[in-house]
Amino acid sequence: MLEKERVDIATGEVSRERWYLLTSLSSRRCAPKELLQVIRNHWSVENSLHHVKDRSWDEDVHTLRRPGLGEVYASLVNTALNALRLEGWFPLQMSMPLRAKTCAFRPTQTIARLRG
Repeated sequence: MLEKERVDIATGEVSRERWYLLTSLSSRRCAPKELLQVIRNHWSVENSLHHVKDRSWDEDVHTLRRPGLGEVYASLVNTALNALRLEGWFPLQMSMPLRAKTCAFRPTQTIARLRG
């Protein structure tokens, strides 16, 4: 079980979350600190990839009916996200949706960047 406390900056309200996690790892094979690292690694992937794809790109909303098209769409989204994450393209603080809009409004510059 993990407990996490959150403080709402606007209201100062404190809330607590409890997470109950299951694993096939035994305590002999994985110390508590190592288990915590495994959990953090999992959530870093979830937060940096899946959350961005779901929230910023509405990936879960798309319904593609042609066989094989889903894989092509996912590859294109992954390629676009990797391009938007390239170092030096955008300020680090800029959100992914704003980066995408910047590229959409400047297609010539974006294509030039992709060509190198």
